[in-house]
This record gives sequence, structure tokens and C-alpha cells, in this order.
Amino acid sequence: MKKRFFAVISALALFIAIVPNAFADTYNNSAFVGKYLSAGATSSNYGELNILSCDSNTVTVDFKFVKNGNQQLIYTCYEGTMNDTTGTVPFTVNYASNGQFVANGTMKITLTDWCVNISCDSDKQHLFDGTMKPTFTLNPHGNTATTPTQPPSQSAEIPAPSLNSDISVVLNGESIPFSNGIKPVIINDSTYVPLRSIFDKMGINVYWDQFTMNSLLDAQTITCTKNNIIVQFMRTFNEYGSNVWTLSKWVDSDTSSNNYTRINITDLQPTIIGDTSYIPLRVVSEAFGAEVGWLHDERIVDIVCDTSNEYKYSAELIANIEDFNQSMATSYISDDFKYVKANPVPYFTAQSKFYKYTAEDQWNDVELHVFYAGFIDVLPIVYDDTTRKSNVEADETQAHAEPVSTETPNEDTEQDSNVTLIEETPSQEPTTESDDEK
Repeated sequence: MKKRFFAVISALALFIAIVPNAFADTYNNSAFVGKYLSAGATSSNYGELNILSCDSNTVTVDFKFVKNGNQQLIYTCYEGTMNDTTGTVPFTVNYASNGQFVANGTMKITLTDWCVNISCDSDKQHLFDGTMKPTFTLNPHGNTATTPTQPPSQSAEIPAPSLNSDISVVLNGESIPFSNGIKPVIINDSTYVPLRSIFDKMGINVYWDQFTMNSLLDAQTITCTKNNIIVQFMRTFNEYGSNVWTLSKWVDSDTSSNNYTRINITDLQPTIIGDTSYIPLRVVSEAFGAEVGWLHDERIVDIVCDTSNEYKYSAELIANIEDFNQSMATSYISDDFKYVKANPVPYFTAQSKFYKYTAEDQWNDVELHVFYAGFIDVLPIVYDDTTRKSNVEADETQAHAEPVSTETPNEDTEQDSNVTLIEETPSQEPTTESDDEK
């Protein structure tokens, strides 16, 4: 199974890196001038943003989106305004190459340490949301620079050479070894670590899942559990690309519950270096109550935490739980239940993984929770006068999932019947990784 993770800690000032854009007031906006591509862009499917000029007051850009090698919506952008690190750029968009069916729109721009986020809306509809990554070395603070995104013809998100990797990690006074030369690195003043190397020693179970959420979207999750706490990274994607990762935390509940806390990781996204996945150390560590410090002179990440976990599992059992899929869960449901309908999302408790179903037994509508190894919870469904059975039978999706946006004109927009409209999303990041990450 594939697993993804990365970790974060300030290399310049202790505890600053946990606040996204903590250094926003020190940005040099002119450093953002250059070419950007959507995450995971390919040669035939990509979004491209060119920032032609940018200061604290004004910005000029060009933007295009290409799907299957075709640019079907033509953007014309005009000079925009900036307010520190956020900006607004007016544009017109043509729905046909002959210049007909023009709509007015506005692009919102947000500059961050490692990328530029944009959102485009016309006067007819929402057109595009994207995380645009630089094809050059972005260094908005004049200190440690980020590593450039590869051009569309290449798949690696970050090239294999290490980035400031002379870092050691000490957990409760003991140094943590790293195998195969895979070591922590500093990116954007924050420390990132390989997926399982540290979290296993902290007593944290880590599970990777990739699944089909519905007819439009697939999803990936990285779920970390320890005692009564669950922390989960999640992103949705389709054939054209992926949304950014989100991070949610549950305490004393499972991941099907809406009672969770969202942790902002817009600027601290899980990433791939070479073939290895990295996650933000401080974000996840502090979510589990660990104290994380940075010893600048020694270049040591110092972690102090309780490593006990009532439900800590072996690597073999974690792999088996990861492999538990919906088909296996369905096989445990007996023929006594009628019209069994599955929810494709895997859910987690602190102890295990389960899938949800709506069904009917001999007397009632019920909800089934089918756990790894075949244990089944049967929960009654109680309807009131305003609840329709069809709502219960409908496909469920996690409440915190982020939808991938599409770019198509509103039905109210006049258009030539020969014009084929495109679906536009941020492109999917690569998911390749080495056996070391398992």
C-alpha cells in the first residue's frame, strides 16, 4: 500500500512555522514573477499562470488551461490590484475561438511561501480553483528557497537531491535512525520527515487509502491514530487533477462523525521528494500532544511525547487493516439483509477500519458498520416526518471532503453548439513511492 506523510518545523525561529504565512509581511512580491503550473501537470493537461509583474499594489498575469491538448476557453487578463499577498485580477473569457460568447470575470490570487493559489469566477459561474506551483526557485523571503516544480513532461514533484538534509531527530532523548539515506529536510523553513520513520516510534498507527468516492471523484487519505485521537489528511481528485490536502482531527469519535476540528495546512501540504512521501512533523506531532523543539546550532528536531498507545499495532496488522476494502466488507454481510447499499468511504475508529451500509432486515431499515475481521454493528435508522428514506439510501460522502471544481459555462450562457467545453481542476500530483514508505 502507498503511504504519504510530511512534517513541519521552523528552521529560523522556534514555533513560528505552525502558523501559515507567519512571515507574510516580509514577502518580496516581485519574487513571484514567473511561470506556474497546476500540481502534477502533464504535457496535455495543465493550467498555466504567468505572473508578468507583481508588487504590493498591482499585478499583471496571463492564464490558460489546456485539456487533452486543447485550449477551449480563452482568458484575457487585465491589470489587477494587490493588497499585500492577496490580489484581484479582472478578465474576460471567450467560450469560442471566434471571440463570441464573452463573459466577464475576476481572478483571486493568494501568494504563499511555496505556491500561488488562484480562483476564477465569471459573471455566469465559477470557473477554476487551482494551486499553481512555480517552475522556478521561489524565494519570497530571501532565505531558504523552495524547490521548483518539474515541467509538464516530468512527473516528480520535487527532484531527488536532498534539501538541507543535515538534520537529526531526537525522540525522548534518543536519536532516530533513518534508512536508505532518506532523512528529514527543510522546505520553506519547515522540517518535513518521511512517512513512517518517526510516527511509528511515537506510537502512532498510520494507514493509507485510495478509493473511488463517486462517479466523479476518487480520494486519498492518510489516517493517523493514537489512543482516542484520529488525525486524517484527505484530498479528492479525478483524471484531470487533485484538490489540496485537508487535515482533520477527531477526539473520542470515529471519522464518520461531523464532530471534528479542521487544521489549516494550505501552506504545509504533504509532498514527494524523489520516491518518498514527506509530511509536516510539527502539525501532526502537536495534534497528538507532543512537544516539538528546534535546536538551531545542532540542527536537531527535539520531540518529547508519550509513546504509549492502547491500540498500537504491528506493521503486519496495519498492512492488513489497510488492505481491508469494501469488497471484503460486503462479503461479511449475510443474505438476511435486503437492498444493501454501500458507502465507498473507508472510516476509522481508534481501534480499526470500517465501511458503512444502509440496508433492511426483516423488520426495519438499519445502518451496518462492517469492521476489519468481520465484526458488524447493526444500528437502527429512525425516520421522522421530514426524513425521506431516499435520503438515507443516497450515496454518502465525508462532510469534510473538498469537491474538485469544473470549468463549464452556465446553461444561461449563449454558446455555439459546436463548442466543446472543458472540465478544469488542479492537476493531480504523482503518487509513486518506494517500498521504504510501506
